[in-house]
Amino acid sequence: MTPTPMDRSGGLDWPGILADIADAAGPMAALRVAEARGGLLTYFPRMNRLRDDHWLVMACGWDAARAIARRVGGSREDVPLGPCESRAAMRRAIRQGLAGGLSGQEIARKVGVTSRTVRRIKAASISQQDQYQLF
Repeated sequence: MTPTPMDRSGGLDWPGILADIADAAGPMAALRVAEARGGLLTYFPRMNRLRDDHWLVMACGWDAARAIARRVGGSREDVPLGPCESRAAMRRAIRQGLAGGLSGQEIARKVGVTSRTVRRIKAASISQQDQYQLF
């Protein structure tokens, strides 16, 4: 019997790059990255570029920063604002915010995603409504 890999995500549905971070360094590191850089396009350094005063080391500590750098170092990523209980719940909350007349930024902050995610869900909803009108 082959052993299953340990799930380090903390049982949360982490969006985007936070899923990789939670898997590599644990849920606290993912949460700290979301708090420090949520909603921003962020460069994740390679391991040889980490320093004591780098935001990633200051937010997560050396061990987690090294694990993150090993996994995603050298890339630029849109960092979501935080975890969602499920993707379906996230989409539902975004649609409710849109129906309630909230701005994309207000919805993003409330739901814990980037404004880009809100725009994508909105575009998909509009496209789906257009398809319904064909029948």
